[in-house]
Order: sequence, then structure tokens, then C-alpha cells
Amino acid sequence: MKGAEIESRSVHTLAIQSTSKQLSSSPSFQRRIFTYWIKENISKKECCFFLRDPRKEQICYCGYPKTEHTDEAIKPEDFTGDKWDMHSHVREAPTDAFGNISFSGFGQNTGKYARVSADTPSETLYQLLTEQWKLSPPNLLISVTGGAKNFDLKSHLKKVFHRGLIRVVQTTGAWIITGGTHTGVMKHVGQAVRDYGLSNSMQGKIVAIGVATWGVIHNRDALVNEEFEEDLC
Repeated sequence: MKGAEIESRSVHTLAIQSTSKQLSSSPSFQRRIFTYWIKENISKKECCFFLRDPRKEQICYCGYPKTEHTDEAIKPEDFTGDKWDMHSHVREAPTDAFGNISFSGFGQNTGKYARVSADTPSETLYQLLTEQWKLSPPNLLISVTGGAKNFDLKSHLKKVFHRGLIRVVQTTGAWIITGGTHTGVMKHVGQAVRDYGLSNSMQGKIVAIGVATWGVIHNRDALVNEEFEEDLC
């Protein structure tokens, strides 16, 4: 009988271990773990006191319209009579904009995105990129920025720029960091990465990170993760 009991326990233990491994590797479980990590570590900034700027119609002093404020911010009993102040009326809250994104013209390639506070520690951002998003640590960082709206390159120079940029990234294992908008020299970086991705889908991936201000992103409401609260339940 003891032998049978020991065998039964062993089978039961193996069954529990097997179930645990299956659970930990399931996409839904991994998504919940990632969502919890995001909630605990990544914040966004939001205005908690809507006060209309008299110079702009239905725009708060924070720069965002009334529709992008919470109900509490629109009727803030705590701040009645106050003057708007960035240090007092902008707070941090767990981000609700993160997930996967597909860029038009990039084939089947998808990227990752997250809305983060400008005060997020660099160590936390690095952990997000390498541990959560599984990017290989870079050997070099290439920062490409430029606010010029018109940065035209002749066809020959454009090809040279694209080819040279990709070659440097491939040979050094670098990350490309840009301002994340389709303007100036940043537009050419995006085109170089896009062309490489479409023609070399089976080769190594190029890591390009765009750091754009939330307010300049078109259709940004679509980036809000509607399943955020559901995943935490």
C-alpha cells in the first residue's frame, strides 16, 4: 500500500508540475505577467485639473483638450480657485497604452510600444526593452534626430545613407534611436529600416526605437489598451 501511495503522490506531483509549466508558457498567462509588470513599473503623466487656457478654445493649460481629461480632472473639488501649476496638477498614473503595433508598409512585421513618463528611470526602460521585450543588448547606440520639416536627399545620396546606416547597425549590433516622427532626417531613417525589413525578412532584425511625445502621435487613442483592467483581474 505504501508503494502505491508513493507512486500516486509522484504521479500527482508530476501532473502539478506539468500543469504549472503549461500555464507559465501559455500566451494568456504571459500577457497577464507582462501587464502586471507594466502596472508596477511604467507610469504616464496626466493632468488632474482641467483649467481652460483663455488663449485656446477648450484646451487646458496642460496642452490637451477637455476630452482627454478624466471626469475627476474636469470637476476637481480639491483645486477650486487654484491657478494651474504643472508641479501640482500633473500626476503620474499606471500607463494604459502598451502592446503590439503594426506599421503600414512594413509587411508582416510588428513592433512594441508603451507610453511612459519622462521621469521613468533609465534602468526601468532598459529592463522593459531587454527583459520584457527580449531585445538583445546593444553594442552601440545611434541617435538620429532632426526637427527640420524639409530634409530632402537626392536619390543617390538617399541610397548611400540608407545602405550606410543599415551596414553600421548590422556590423556593430547597434540600436537606432530617433524622435519617432515622419519628418526631417528621421523620415529617412524610418524608410531605411522599412526597406531593409521588406527585403531581408529572413535575416537579422534591425532595432529602431522611436521616442515621440504622446501629444504629437496621430490617432493615439487607438493605442490605449482596452483590456488593461481585464488582464489584471
